[in-house]
Amino acid sequence: MSKFRVIINGVSFYTSEKAIKEARIGDNSTINLAVKCLYGNLFNASGIGQTFYAYDGKLNRTAYAIQLTRLG
Repeated sequence: MSKFRVIINGVSFYTSEKAIKEARIGDNSTINLAVKCLYGNLFNASGIGQTFYAYDGKLNRTAYAIQLTRLG
């Protein structure tokens, strides 16, 4: 299993490929889904970044700038 560095809105942490595939890197399901989708687009690249937008029940938009880097 590979290790990854994830940066979400400037906050960096390390996680494993297994945690990303199981969508359990954090307690926010929206962020888990966004990181899992980004992982699916990684293919053979060493890193990828994208901004995801999520909307709440009142249609307020929240932006998540996510970077995913493969470490090993």
